Amino acid sequence: MDSADIAEIKRHFGVVAKGPESKIQQLAEGLLHLDEKVERHFNALETRMNEQFEETRAMIKLSYAELDRRLRALEDGFSNLESRVERLEAR
Repeated sequence: MDSADIAEIKRHFGVVAKGPESKIQQLAEGLLHLDEKVERHFNALETRMNEQFEETRAMIKLSYAELDRRLRALEDGFSNLESRVERLEAR
């Protein structure tokens, strides 16, 4: 085997090696694009979830405020009834 044969084998190997190398490069680019797409969707989902959590917290806060108002009204009503009963019993 002379140097021309060796050079031809090297050239052939280089050509053959380019095919998988090109496919690996395409695969890497595809994975990069997929990663970017997943990241965008994840960020959008996270934003929507945070908005929903804030809305839910606001609704719960409003519900607790309404319950607190109603409870205070019941307590006041009960206190008034207690006072009336005490006055009636004192007669």
